[in-house]
Amino acid sequence: MNAMRKYAVWIIGLGLAAFIIPSVISGIGKSGSMRNSTKTVPSKTPYEPPFRQDGIVYALNSNDTVAAFKTEYAKNAESIEVGMMYRKNVSPDMAMLFFMEGGDLLRSFWMKNTMVSLDIIYIDANGMVVSIKENAQPLNTTSLPSEGPASYVLEVLGGTSAKLGLKKGTEILWSDN
Repeated sequence: MNAMRKYAVWIIGLGLAAFIIPSVISGIGKSGSMRNSTKTVPSKTPYEPPFRQDGIVYALNSNDTVAAFKTEYAKNAESIEVGMMYRKNVSPDMAMLFFMEGGDLLRSFWMKNTMVSLDIIYIDANGMVVSIKENAQPLNTTSLPSEGPASYVLEVLGGTSAKLGLKKGTEILWSDN
């Protein structure tokens, strides 16, 4: 019977240690850091992602270059999902080019968390504009589908397409920095 008691005491001791030791360890770092910490005041300015120029996009009508945009590339799932969200300042010469997986497919974008009006330009694998959704309404979750299969999507400031004469059939080329 004595051996059973020792066994039970060991089990209870290990069980208590499993709860007490993590609590003690997590409290060690907190007690010292509280004295030296500074209070964080919430920022009144909401986060706006910085623009990163990865390349230049050129728009050509009949072999004449009608536009050159400083362009940020969205090549992975996370950057494609975020896109131009949370940006309050988009200049007319700024763009974002999305490299969509799967080749030419019907595509659809929306304006969730997008603060400025954008033109959404759908481009096929040959670099030809297949459709444009002009002046997409900020913060709107309505689906804005392409009119044909597209491999790339270019977002520019709303109204830019009409101003520059970008239309279905415009050729889009880009070069990396």
